[in-house]
Amino acid sequence: MAGINLKKNILMGGSFRLIIMVFSFFSSLITARYLGVELKGEYSYLITIGGFLWMILDLGIYRSYPYLIRKYPDKLNNLFMWATLTFILEVIVLSALGLSLINVWSKVLDYTFKPEYILLFVGYIALSKYFMQLDSIYLGMDKVIIQSLGNVINSGLCLLFFLLGFIFLRNADRLTVILGSTLMASSFAIFYYIYNYKPGSLKKGLDLKFIYSSYGFGIRVFLSSIIIMLLIRVDIILIKKMLGFREVGIYSLSAHIVDMLQVASNIVGGYLFVKLSDTEDDFAKWQVMKKIMMLFGAFLTVANLAFIIFGKFLFRVLYGVDFVPAYSVYLWLIPASYGLSFGSFFNNYLNSKGFPPITILIPAISLGLNIGLNLLMIPRWGMVGAAIASSIAYLLWFFLIILYEQRKTKGAMLPVLIPSKQDWKEFWEEGKATLNTALSHLRKNKKTN
Repeated sequence: MAGINLKKNILMGGSFRLIIMVFSFFSSLITARYLGVELKGEYSYLITIGGFLWMILDLGIYRSYPYLIRKYPDKLNNLFMWATLTFILEVIVLSALGLSLINVWSKVLDYTFKPEYILLFVGYIALSKYFMQLDSIYLGMDKVIIQSLGNVINSGLCLLFFLLGFIFLRNADRLTVILGSTLMASSFAIFYYIYNYKPGSLKKGLDLKFIYSSYGFGIRVFLSSIIIMLLIRVDIILIKKMLGFREVGIYSLSAHIVDMLQVASNIVGGYLFVKLSDTEDDFAKWQVMKKIMMLFGAFLTVANLAFIIFGKFLFRVLYGVDFVPAYSVYLWLIPASYGLSFGSFFNNYLNSKGFPPITILIPAISLGLNIGLNLLMIPRWGMVGAAIASSIAYLLWFFLIILYEQRKTKGAMLPVLIPSKQDWKEFWEEGKATLNTALSHLRKNKKTN
């Protein structure tokens, strides 16, 4: 397969991701206004539980797709066919089980399901899993434009459908409208991915032996991924158990801002994973990672400072008085934004080495601490306690990865990763040059028009 142009991918993917962040922000705003605090909490809870369930069904194989495609490009068609077949089976089987065992689902998931809710919930699980698998396939193929456009279609249509519901369906079951809109947007994005899939001369047919062996990578990734997702989302579940849906609605808004900031690390980390999977030299990996760490650090610092200054005003004006408490919660989540972004980033670095077992152990330790701290702090300090617990746990995740890799490389990694004054000077000059180039292109476009 052709080599990866990391800088080009980050610039292209990052540009699309900015659009997605804007769509995501307005989607969050509309759903908060449309649903209110209580229903917003129910929606966040269902999405969180649905995320756990689709990851369990996936067994982590979607995270290994980019690695497998880079290593075994002739097996691409097998991965696509397997993703499609399992999606069809899951829709049929889960719908039947959901409707026939609706009371069991309600009891186990601690939520009262209606028949239409259970079908929408099943649809969310199956479509989310299929979308993420196709997304990972295009990432592994280094088709960044198609992959990014799929995400733009998904988030853009979500915003459009949410807005239409907000305007025209004021008297409808609002949770059904939002869940249905989410599913329709995912369906259109999936259709776009399928339409653009061109296997060409790749060998056709399903190689079950290869699929089976792929789960060898997938299981390790699954354990790591599910633990990381629990690490990131366990606070939502515990807040629901110990406080209620209203508090979930408020807290989830603060957590969503952290998620939006982490979007940058996810997109760059995904491209980095593909790039580093092609790179054997550790020193070369660290040089690439240092530059991206500097970019992350600058971006997060500027974003958080802006939120500290304007956040309370924005919550009051955009979301309403009921959501203003989310501001104080977010202030305690600021350390979490750094821990989550850098932890995700370095976890991708470890995954590029073949998914070592330490990617399971480190987040498991952090998860245990997060649960323990949440159980201690939520009864005392409510949502703020959950935010403090998450910040401590996310930072621990990042620091443990650094500690492990520093020890494994016998102290060689950190001296390369820590930026010098010269590195910051070059970073500043490169940033100015990039900005000047962008402004120059804009001026040329204006003159042309």
